[in-house]
Amino acid sequence: MRVSQKRLELLSPTNKSQNGYLRLIRSSPALAGISFAIVGSVIWFLLEQGAIFLGAGSQQLPLDGMLVLLLSMQLGYFVAALPLLRAAGQRCIAELRPLLDYSDPAVVTLIKRFDTSRPPVLRITFIVGACLTVFLQELQFARFSQWLAQPDFALGEIWTVLTAWATWSLGLAATIVVVTDAAAMRHLGRDHVSVDLMRIEQLTGFSRYGLQLATTVIGLMALWAVSLVLISPFVGPDLAEKSRSIGLFLVLVYVTLAITVFSFPQLGIRERIRTEKARICNELTNLLPSSRDIVEQVDANPSLLAGPLTARAMIQDVPEWPAGQLTQLRLAFYLLVPLLSWSAAALVEEIISRMLTN
Repeated sequence: MRVSQKRLELLSPTNKSQNGYLRLIRSSPALAGISFAIVGSVIWFLLEQGAIFLGAGSQQLPLDGMLVLLLSMQLGYFVAALPLLRAAGQRCIAELRPLLDYSDPAVVTLIKRFDTSRPPVLRITFIVGACLTVFLQELQFARFSQWLAQPDFALGEIWTVLTAWATWSLGLAATIVVVTDAAAMRHLGRDHVSVDLMRIEQLTGFSRYGLQLATTVIGLMALWAVSLVLISPFVGPDLAEKSRSIGLFLVLVYVTLAITVFSFPQLGIRERIRTEKARICNELTNLLPSSRDIVEQVDANPSLLAGPLTARAMIQDVPEWPAGQLTQLRLAFYLLVPLLSWSAAALVEEIISRMLTN
């Protein structure tokens, strides 16, 4: 049997290793962010060298290099993270299928939202991203005013602007997709999931979905913290101090954001659990005698109240959050990752600073 040339290329060791690396990047937002940061920075450096040769080098060379590095890192992270979040939503839906009523059109609409792991393209974010890019680049660096006053071949700066545009556009799209997906999951839990308080473990898919959102936020936070610390020795003392302050502020912001995105998808099912607990507890209370008759009935039959009281106590002890103790411990551990990353990066920064001064 003759094997085609194309098939031989696909089976070659080099192609297999390339495909394996691409799959690894797609499955690891952190690795994707690092890869994009390296590639984006190399392209910027080459374009900047060409611009310097043409007499149009950047006026803020260290700052532009730092911006390209950070923006490219975020861009790669968003590209890999969004499909993974969509896949997490699909897994959550798959776990909840036995508890859903498919005769309800609203349920079908919510489920269709997660049919594909490919995020929708939101054209409006490219327009808003362009507006934000122009506003911020002009506000911080007066970049467009300088170009209009002295048009030149600022190739490196053009790459910086394009990278900022792509990052802002995709970042806004990612935010919209994640917020609306989480809101859909909250709505699904609040209105369309059948709750069995004796089998509350069936609802842990909500907590795992929230944990995936929190993990994505924490991963980006860790990359930010490490990157800002590691590049500070190369951008001068003023920018280094600012980058460390910004990094610490972002760590605090992202910790709050991680806890928020972990809790938000579970709010709907928590409300549903609380409502179901209140309903069953009221029914059990109705089985009990009134306070005026309770002493007389207990004297006549001491075991009369044991069943309803025990059942009501069991129902009241059912946790209202579907997140188990293991999930909560994992979240607490993940929240330590950026702080540990920050500390390790600060140690590396100190080593680099000493090497540069010697």
